[in-house]
Amino acid sequence: MSWQAAGPGPGGGTGTDDPFSTVETEVRAMASAPWWNAAPPQQRAEAITSRMLAGAGEWWLFGAWARWYRCGLDGGWQPCPPPADPGSRRRVFQAPRGAGNPPVPPQLLPTGPDLAAGRVASGGFLGAPPEPAAVARLQQAQINALGVNVAQFALQDPTFQPHTPSTLAAAWGALLWCAGAPVALDTHPMIALFAPYLTTPADRLRWMTPPDFSTLAGYYIARLGAGDWTGAAMLVRVMHEVASGLRDDPRFRPGADALAAITAATLPLVQHDMATVRYGPAAVLQEWRRRCPAEFALPMVRDAAPGEFLRLGLYDLQQTVARLHGGPLDHNEVRRSAVALLAADLQAAPAAAPAVLPWLDPDGARTVRAVLGDPRHPGRRLWPRDGRLPDELRGDPGALEELLVTSYTLGLTWCRLAQSPPPPSGFAVAAAAGAALTEAAAAQPPSTGELTPWQIIEAARAHMASERAAAPRPAPAPEAGPPADHPAPQARTDPPPARPDTPGGSRDGDHGFPPPAPPHGPAAPDSGPDLGPGSGPGGDPWPRPTSPAPFAPDPGANPWAEPASPAAFAQDAPAVPPSAPTRAGPPPAPPAPAPVDDDPYPPTVRQPAPSAPAPAVPPSPPPWPSSAETAFHPPGPAPETTAYPPQPTAPPPLPDPLPDPARREPPGGVPVAEAYGIRFLGGLDDIDRLVTEVRRRGKWAQRLRGQEVSSASMPALLLIGEASTGQRRLGRMVARALADVDVSSGQLRSVHVDEVRHRGPDGLRAVLAEHAGHALLLEDLDGLLLDDPHGAAFATVLYRARAEGVSDTALLATCEPSRFAALSAAAPEVITDMRAVRMPDLTDTATRTALLALLAEERRLRLDVDAWDVVGRDIGTLRGRGRLTNARLIEAYLDRACTRNLGRAAETQAIGSAAALTLTGADFQGLTAELSPH
Repeated sequence: MSWQAAGPGPGGGTGTDDPFSTVETEVRAMASAPWWNAAPPQQRAEAITSRMLAGAGEWWLFGAWARWYRCGLDGGWQPCPPPADPGSRRRVFQAPRGAGNPPVPPQLLPTGPDLAAGRVASGGFLGAPPEPAAVARLQQAQINALGVNVAQFALQDPTFQPHTPSTLAAAWGALLWCAGAPVALDTHPMIALFAPYLTTPADRLRWMTPPDFSTLAGYYIARLGAGDWTGAAMLVRVMHEVASGLRDDPRFRPGADALAAITAATLPLVQHDMATVRYGPAAVLQEWRRRCPAEFALPMVRDAAPGEFLRLGLYDLQQTVARLHGGPLDHNEVRRSAVALLAADLQAAPAAAPAVLPWLDPDGARTVRAVLGDPRHPGRRLWPRDGRLPDELRGDPGALEELLVTSYTLGLTWCRLAQSPPPPSGFAVAAAAGAALTEAAAAQPPSTGELTPWQIIEAARAHMASERAAAPRPAPAPEAGPPADHPAPQARTDPPPARPDTPGGSRDGDHGFPPPAPPHGPAAPDSGPDLGPGSGPGGDPWPRPTSPAPFAPDPGANPWAEPASPAAFAQDAPAVPPSAPTRAGPPPAPPAPAPVDDDPYPPTVRQPAPSAPAPAVPPSPPPWPSSAETAFHPPGPAPETTAYPPQPTAPPPLPDPLPDPARREPPGGVPVAEAYGIRFLGGLDDIDRLVTEVRRRGKWAQRLRGQEVSSASMPALLLIGEASTGQRRLGRMVARALADVDVSSGQLRSVHVDEVRHRGPDGLRAVLAEHAGHALLLEDLDGLLLDDPHGAAFATVLYRARAEGVSDTALLATCEPSRFAALSAAAPEVITDMRAVRMPDLTDTATRTALLALLAEERRLRLDVDAWDVVGRDIGTLRGRGRLTNARLIEAYLDRACTRNLGRAAETQAIGSAAALTLTGADFQGLTAELSPH
């Protein structure tokens, strides 16, 4: 059987006027043919080398990474773009078979997927503003990164503000890594999201350095080394959310595709990596690199093989030089021009040249030496002068952006090769290209089109800030709502860094750009970024994240069982008490230690897998504790220790103790529980304790998998309350709690009983199976079991699916309070299997007032004294209609008042700005009559 693709045979000629285009088309067709993946390597090599082109003393081959490679009489292959002149392209011919052709190294042969590779550098923060949907996805990932226990994800990195969790550092590093060349010439909304948590002011975040891939993996490896596999899984989820949210933007796609694929493959293999980490961090890092698909592997070359990456980057720089020049140039002249631009950056760091020259072809190495050694060399005409590019390199903005990101990436690459930090003066070519882009943007006439959403928001904020500055400061009104937010971190006022020096010794003039920043962080104000040896503790050229304190494993398989004897766990590390949950936003100080009762695990603390094996026959599940038991008190922060390697810098001292942020007392004395960034107005049950019970029940059920026992299903809750009393909000909290212990996806799905009725009793088991691995909210369970003619059959199927089988679906069902007694009598086996939770009574005036205060704080609204007087007088008389009842009624009441306030405003106002919107008594007057039925 012939395996050759359709086309001319070896030595038969191309039959067209452009041999380069013909060969490239044939190679791409072969690599995508069905026979390619099954062919042996020798067969592939022969198919590629048979399409080699030959010219006058040179040979051309289209190979790996979709690049052309040129071989001269010296026998060395180098990446080189083919000539652009049509006459020069037609002068080459297909090389005849024989001993005269140079041998082709195996690394130049394409594998197939690598032919989809594009340019080595991408400018994620350059060009048009990002889509609002992409910024929203990144913001959601940031919220998830902040909704963790700071003590569990401790971070000692001067790049970030104190008490910033390592999950946020991982999200910031993932953003910079996906950006390729993280250079921002103006304010960028994605950078602005992280600016409050960085120690460098937002206006100084311009030239940043992407973190090494080992740094990203280091956050994950640190938690594995500490024995915290759930914390490691959380870090992977955060990085996966960041990468997945950036994949739709072409500027981030190369890095985002690679990181999203790696993290997606890592999530189900966390336990496997727990065993691998015993062989050292390098073993886990190698596993991460192996999990990158071949079609997304180009960004991985930057860290794994910087020399090869330098060659590929120089290939792209040659293409950019040819594009900026305009007219056709000889490929030798294009190559020498690109090498001269490389020498312009190397002039500021001559000690790095010996590490770069071996990766260039002989002619390129001679050119670098000549340009650096001869001040009158013709190649210096391309060097920037006074921070400005020469006229022959000034073209359209698209080509200038390519020049900026490519030269900046090349500079960071030869810094890796030389094991040295970037020069203090920065990279001259990249800075000059950035200045040219800034000049071009300033020279454009003002746009008459519509403003972007981000421009509208910024304009509204600036307008409100000017109004507040001009208006006299009113006396602060007493508030009955929750406490104010934490103050934002103050920006530093350090002087800007030195601008890049030009060959003549002058500066950038009016277009200065600070030098590159340290890895995954902004630049220091007084020195260049530390990328080389000695920049970090112990001389490590690539700083790694600090490992937080390890947590002791659980004592046994059953989370409710009594601890075993001390001798059974003598080999384990001493137990370290976890810390209380924290809320999203600028991280507060750790809470003060509190006495621990019989429940040692708060809702947001992540525990590692137990070191001891589960017993063969576990005990039966204990009953759900009643709400009358002792209330839960979160323990204090864990002592900060490190697993490997220890940092010489001592951790900062703990501030004064703060009150527990997890429970608050809004107006009316109704407690508010908070976990995983979700707040819930509690009823008669202790919600903190409920979430802890759900977590422990989920862990216990997960440990029984694969054993011959019954009652090993996920937790089931019966939410007893009227409609719209917080069932979905509590369901999301339960789903996140189960995801916290890696027994659920964290998603809450809902199904109404009408959908179940149509499928019959036998379809109920299928409904549970369809939502396996998630939390399912089954609305109106009492109507299904009491009103349906087949209610008894539904109850039997539901009980057997959970008690006699194994259900991986966490079930939350709703029930009217008036029908709970009838439901208990009709289906006692179902009610016994479910944990009853009493929802808050929103007909009570105090509870309604507390809910309104909670909603107002979430919307950044404030009520003055008159507003609270009106609310206290009228909110108890509100009467709902239809589905507008309970929480929906209170929400509509508050939103209607907010709409009134905005409608009377004389100037534009933006909700969510630095100052909260203050509602007055006039905003609430008459709303009760409008919303209540007549």
